[in-house]
Amino acid sequence: MRREMLELLNTLASGVIALNTLADDLVQAAATVDDASTADLLRSVARQHRVRALEMQGQFAVLSADYAERFHTGSRTE
Repeated sequence: MRREMLELLNTLASGVIALNTLADDLVQAAATVDDASTADLLRSVARQHRVRALEMQGQFAVLSADYAERFHTGSRTE
């Protein structure tokens, strides 16, 4: 159980980084596009990625607190 939780924490952290990086790239792309509607679309998708990253950060916070409660109380139950 401990390993699975650590793997999930790692996956969530990596996902947050990836989504924020993708959002940054989309915003940069929007800045270089001449068509206003395409730029708006790119910024909208970037915003959706940022929201999802925030949701995942919340999931990470909850899971890390649960992990700390379960495994950092002195017991090493697997």
